Amino acid sequence: MSAEPPDPAESGPGLTPAAIAATDRPVQLSVQLVQDERVPDGMVCMGSFRNGRLIARSVMPPEAWGQIQEYHIFDEPVQVVLVARTAPPGLQCQLYAMVPLPEIDEEPDEPWAASVPGSTYEASLTEDEDAEDTEGADDPQVAPIPLGNIVRYTRDRVHPDSLPLEAVDVLRKIVEGETSELIDRALADLLGL
Repeated sequence: MSAEPPDPAESGPGLTPAAIAATDRPVQLSVQLVQDERVPDGMVCMGSFRNGRLIARSVMPPEAWGQIQEYHIFDEPVQVVLVARTAPPGLQCQLYAMVPLPEIDEEPDEPWAASVPGSTYEASLTEDEDAEDTEGADDPQVAPIPLGNIVRYTRDRVHPDSLPLEAVDVLRKIVEGETSELIDRALADLLGL
């Protein structure tokens, strides 16, 4: 797992420093719809699971869930990214799956286009655009899918003086399945135990 330290120059007034942690290799997640009475009408709740354990929930429109199923997005392992910020009640994190974008079929060339006046000009413009597009061809074509929010209370922080190290620790515990202690503490706080 890796972490990127926040850039102090970018954290001006009104901006909260953030740290990003990412898995060093793709991990297998599974997703399914879960029932939650807090979900607004017209929306669905997707539960994300790691080794059979619920790690996060995310509310989305049914169309988004349909695309996740249609493209089998979580059939293969995905890179997981955590964005962490210091905010009450301690650490506020957003968990994302970085998924490959589906291949988009190019429009086929029309055989009649070569006989149309000006088509060679348009073809040369297309070639120029293709050359520009290949400049970033080595960049991974991925999109973030929000998996949910994670909270770590101030008293539970392992690295209170280092936001990047704390972000890596939170992500490590999510990926390795050590989240039960966090859930147990959250329930104890809610119940006043």
